[in-house]
Amino acid sequence: MSEVRWPRVTVVVPVYNGQRFVKAAIDSVLAQTLGDWELIVVDDGSTDATPQILAEYRDPRIVTISKENGGESSARNAGLDRAMGEYVAFLDADDLYLPNALADLSRFLEEHPEYDVVYSNGRVCDEDGRDLTLLSDVRLGLYTGDVLERLLTTNLIITQGCTCTRRSVVEENNIRFDENMVIGPDGDFWIQVARFARFGYLDALTCLYRVHQTSIQRTSGQTRRNRDLVYARMKRMSSDWFQQVSVPTRRQFFYRLLVELLADQPAQQKAILEGQQLRDLPPRLQAELWRHVGVDHLLRRSDQAFAMDCLREAARLCPADRRNRDLLWISRLGDTTLYNTLRLWRALHRLGERLRSSGRPRPAPMPGALGPGAD
Repeated sequence: MSEVRWPRVTVVVPVYNGQRFVKAAIDSVLAQTLGDWELIVVDDGSTDATPQILAEYRDPRIVTISKENGGESSARNAGLDRAMGEYVAFLDADDLYLPNALADLSRFLEEHPEYDVVYSNGRVCDEDGRDLTLLSDVRLGLYTGDVLERLLTTNLIITQGCTCTRRSVVEENNIRFDENMVIGPDGDFWIQVARFARFGYLDALTCLYRVHQTSIQRTSGQTRRNRDLVYARMKRMSSDWFQQVSVPTRRQFFYRLLVELLADQPAQQKAILEGQQLRDLPPRLQAELWRHVGVDHLLRRSDQAFAMDCLREAARLCPADRRNRDLLWISRLGDTTLYNTLRLWRALHRLGERLRSSGRPRPAPMPGALGPGAD
């Protein structure tokens, strides 16, 4: 009996009503210089011509799975459950591989056993395939090795179509996409992987990332986007491994959650500020977060009573910090003086936050769906 030989790379493509782009995505896999692959296309209940397009392909390396609509994460998980390759790569139905993609990504992992995941550079294009920029121009840095803490605080590092992982890492640790998320399941998936894997970077162009009007990032709406981003951060904050994350990373993590995502949710802010995860931070940093939340509400003139409670709690937690005492004193001088002082303070703080987050000058402007909100 001949020995069963599994493919070198499995490519998983989820698609829902993708008649405009899916053929180009599949054809880009067929055009690979590496021929040892399997392509699993998961049709997530399409109601357009997608099923007919998929039926046209007869290559035995292409497997089509049809299922009821359950969302992109559900479709990717269905593909992962069927994957047999030594390596797994994910390609969205509106993106494209360059011909060298699978050969370059898999070769990197073969030549670098110290890494479990590789990500590379790529081009960003519009819906008609016209170049807009390079992924390297919009990423907030290139990081290798243990990248977990960077992924917890920094968007725009990993792009799905330019990434490949050893399947063993995913299977041995039971990692799957979170089906409760519409926005940000990719980032959540790679954070799960980063707990167990080391990441390498390949300085090569391997994909075309397409920005267009019907992408999930553009059609989901700000409310759903914020809800999913908050859900993802609450999930990480509640994980049993979160307290092992360094204090500076946890501080930045809480700042983004409290001030950027929950700015109009004082009840939720209060629950997090009083929760055990945040109280495990040093009192000085707890006070800083209470102060930032209070200042934000004062600047937006949203919940003045809660804002003053925050400032008083900051002063109680860290009485040695003059900023906490000074803000309480300035608040007695009237709304105009307080508001102008806080505007200057916030501008200086945000400049410091950007420098702390990136560690380098800001990247080029981000086109469309690559902007803030991807997580």
